[in-house]
Amino acid sequence: MTLPDASTTCLLIGGRGFVGSAIAAAADAAGWRVTTVGRDDYAGHTQEQFDVLINANGNAQRFKADREPLWDFERSVRPVYASLFECRFTHYVLISSVDVYNDASTPATTSENTPIDPATLPAYGFHKRLAELCVERQARSWQIFRLAQMLGVNLTKGPVFDLLGGRPLWIHPASQMPYMNTRSVGGAVIGLIERAPRNTVYNVCGRGSVEFAKILGLCGMTEQEVHFAAHARQTYRINTEKTERLCLLPDSWNEVRTFIEAAKPAHGA
Repeated sequence: MTLPDASTTCLLIGGRGFVGSAIAAAADAAGWRVTTVGRDDYAGHTQEQFDVLINANGNAQRFKADREPLWDFERSVRPVYASLFECRFTHYVLISSVDVYNDASTPATTSENTPIDPATLPAYGFHKRLAELCVERQARSWQIFRLAQMLGVNLTKGPVFDLLGGRPLWIHPASQMPYMNTRSVGGAVIGLIERAPRNTVYNVCGRGSVEFAKILGLCGMTEQEVHFAAHARQTYRINTEKTERLCLLPDSWNEVRTFIEAAKPAHGA
């Protein structure tokens, strides 16, 4: 099913946030009629009918989620399930995370049809998976987009944010992650909603992974010049073959390089 661009109505929950605002901009550019809501004004729109509901409102603080799982449940699971009953929509879109995979270190274990055992996931991934299951259970028409490491305007967390701000780093320099600018994410999400098959999951992240030591070099830094508060090695190598058959995904290294070059002056580099 392809949605008519100019007449598509969209309720975007979390549309003023880091990722949500980029999705809102892409939907506006596509000619959609977008209503963005947050906690304060969500209730005022629950009786309106929308073609698409995009939920980009889940908690994105992984470490806090694992320290305070009940807090995370209230922000990442309960609001999703509630919106499925409280809102009126034809098609439901959930912005999720690649942290739902039990093993995110290889493309072989991160394809969208990879079996997931929720019971063995840390709280953050467990709750993201529960939210996905709520959508799959309750919505007749749905899509789930699993995102990875984000860059973009108003970046407020993550290893690149910490590096540019001179903060302690909490990862090993050999950590590998895919990166994608929120602007690219917004365009990909709207394009997939318009053209991609329903009732399925898509990995939406940069192609390939970038070793963090290379980002240090891009910033003209060495490992000795940076304070590593922890040395947890994180390896994310996400399978994007399914999504790439439907839309163009950017190269992770190009996304990082473009962002760093634009951000350097603002950080005195």
